[in-house]
Amino acid sequence: LQDADALPLDYYTVFVELKSQLADEFDFVAEAVAMDRVYQTVSRTPEGLPCEPPLVIPRPVPGLVSKRVLVMDYLPGVPLSRARDEMIKKGIDPDGPEAKLFGRKLLRALTETFGRCILETGFFHADPHGGNIFVLDDGSVGLIDFGQVKQISGRNRETLGKVMIALAESEGRPEDYDKIGKLALELGVEINPDAKKEAAPAIALWLFDGSATELPGGYDMGELSPNSPVQELSSFPQDLVLVGRSTILIKGLSSRLGIPWSLANEWAPIARSALGIGRDSASKKESRVRFRDVWKTLKQWSKGRATKAVQKMPSPIRTKVLSAIVKRQEKKEQHR
Repeated sequence: LQDADALPLDYYTVFVELKSQLADEFDFVAEAVAMDRVYQTVSRTPEGLPCEPPLVIPRPVPGLVSKRVLVMDYLPGVPLSRARDEMIKKGIDPDGPEAKLFGRKLLRALTETFGRCILETGFFHADPHGGNIFVLDDGSVGLIDFGQVKQISGRNRETLGKVMIALAESEGRPEDYDKIGKLALELGVEINPDAKKEAAPAIALWLFDGSATELPGGYDMGELSPNSPVQELSSFPQDLVLVGRSTILIKGLSSRLGIPWSLANEWAPIARSALGIGRDSASKKESRVRFRDVWKTLKQWSKGRATKAVQKMPSPIRTKVLSAIVKRQEKKEQHR
């Protein structure tokens, strides 16, 4: 770290946070509990009704868990880091429509899982990388290794939710950026004394909106650019280091897949729900929620049947169908 002055973040804070997390890395009882906590979050709606999880989380086997041993469900598949080679082996074009469709499915699964965990409970998987994310044999996404998890404070969870909403609702006006900047500072982000006034909102936009093409204050999108807003950070709150790790993973995947992806836009509805924004009376809400959840379950069921039907089609027909689906999704995203 001889060139530490050139690094864009306070890496001492990062390493202190990682050190505190590694203490529980090999406590398998704690890992089993963490696995169940995350599963409970994503397998139920915020109102407590059962729902289909966005990805597969293995369940620990009761009676076969101790501090040194953890037996859990087996997930048949390959790590994301080996997915491209596996596609080629199976005769699937890694740049074809089937791969593109899975790329969107992957982003949506990770976005919903981390968004709900971070913004609803503040408890989330803190070690996401290509070895812990699995592409399963049935085309679904899996998440393993809950040895590193993080619980952020209720105050930071609430403020982070407000940041998502402010970013999603921003129209690029000075008052919008001022609001975002104040919320970022409220989270404990510290900016260099000589930074531009747009530095804080630019950092928030850089971190949570991979679809942004320009940043306020004339900052560059590249993290290592001398004109990156990240260079204006003098300190990043330790409580949010691993939140940043999760967002950068999703942002990096979207960039590599060539899919513009705004975490702010995706997480804002979760934040509104978690903060209780826009709720009607309890009775109206209850009936609406129940109908919504039934409808969502039916849609997920029909999608699952449709996916299996497409997979059974001959290769040329399957490619044409998947190409049409990808184009439809791209058009839909452009109008969001």
